[in-house]
Amino acid sequence: LEIMIDMVYYSKRGGTNMNNLILKSISASNFGPFKEKCYFTTESNISKKELLDRNTIEMREERYNKVSYIYGTNGAGKTNLCRVISQIQKLIMLSPIIASNNPQLLELQPFKDELNSKVNYFKLAKGCNEEATEFGIELIMNGITYSYSFKILNDNIIEEILKKKNKRTEIILNRTSSHYDDIILKSELSSFKANISVVKENVLCLSMAAFLNNPFATELVKAIDSIKVINMSSMLGIKNLSREEYNQENIDKYLKILKLADPTLKDLKVSFTESKIEKQKMGADDFENRELVISNISVDVKSIHNIYDGDEITDEIELPFLKIESNGTIRMLNIIPNLINTLENGGILVIDEIENGLHPNLVKILIDYFYNKDINKNNAQLICTSHNMLLVEKNVRRDQVWVISKNKYGQSYLKRLTDFKIRIGENLSQKLLKEAFGDFPKIEY
Repeated sequence: LEIMIDMVYYSKRGGTNMNNLILKSISASNFGPFKEKCYFTTESNISKKELLDRNTIEMREERYNKVSYIYGTNGAGKTNLCRVISQIQKLIMLSPIIASNNPQLLELQPFKDELNSKVNYFKLAKGCNEEATEFGIELIMNGITYSYSFKILNDNIIEEILKKKNKRTEIILNRTSSHYDDIILKSELSSFKANISVVKENVLCLSMAAFLNNPFATELVKAIDSIKVINMSSMLGIKNLSREEYNQENIDKYLKILKLADPTLKDLKVSFTESKIEKQKMGADDFENRELVISNISVDVKSIHNIYDGDEITDEIELPFLKIESNGTIRMLNIIPNLINTLENGGILVIDEIENGLHPNLVKILIDYFYNKDINKNNAQLICTSHNMLLVEKNVRRDQVWVISKNKYGQSYLKRLTDFKIRIGENLSQKLLKEAFGDFPKIEY
């Protein structure tokens, strides 16, 4: 079985070691079900000493959770919280394409679909379509905290701020309107001033600085882009395979985990065929004659199994992976490359509905990899949404657990479990069940 994948490169991105990268927080307002500002952080409360060494990462006398759990009813907003990161990444990626104003490029289907999808503002209150949507992300990179936020109104960027905090806080990008004349650049971004006119009203300044090779902007954009966001419910086939990830050395690593789901797996055979390549000029001198390369790649995955005569192996057989394997094993193959890459190199992995299609014991094993200091040597972080209360029954700090609830007006709110009063000895999962899902309505038959 073959699958077509659209691969888009607008800059060269090699593998990066992210062992010094920590996600401190994300935030959004007037987005999806979040009318008011929602704020999520991995920062730990160091006054609470329980499981501090096992469950947290120490960084400059502060600590950050290795694993964060997000609960809520169906439709409460868990997926939209994960989409905050995806939306930031998407707008960064699209900015150079929008700025090119190249009709041929803008009509290419992968970009056309993305450009036609508008920012999802809150729709259940009057006037929200006339208010800005705001996104924010805080990263700790090489021990320095960077706080990046921007506001969008009618597809235009009306505010963009980047702060740097080492010993003191410094604003190194301050944009107060959609026009490039209202952008102030300092410190590491000062060298981009000569090219500031390429920043159109509907594109991000940080993205354009990275696109035109400002070293600091490139590093920060790469860090934001490195955050992997996976929705388990959408894993219906094989997605985002690459030759680099599926060499034999990596396949051997993947098999060790895949065999937890299917012990009969002996090997995998993954082949790639590049069927078409299109090149498009960016279409402006400011872009140094760069090209976008669009590749359509066919991927064929086979699973190898032993044939037995009693206890004796007599032969082996190749089978089509997507036809023979269970839904859970297929989903595992989708997430394992990102899982192993994050654990080996550091960085952040976000998994929406982590238990979808997977056995609870298998989910627990995958999560425990992040707590294991021998496996997670580079301070990788996992953020996962779930309905499975057993994940937080033991060995979990309360500041690792978040609850999203929705009121009768359709507005979602995000709270930490530490925001609720919990008595000593009270069952954490039972308390969470009540706070996250409320009292279910009685159904009359």
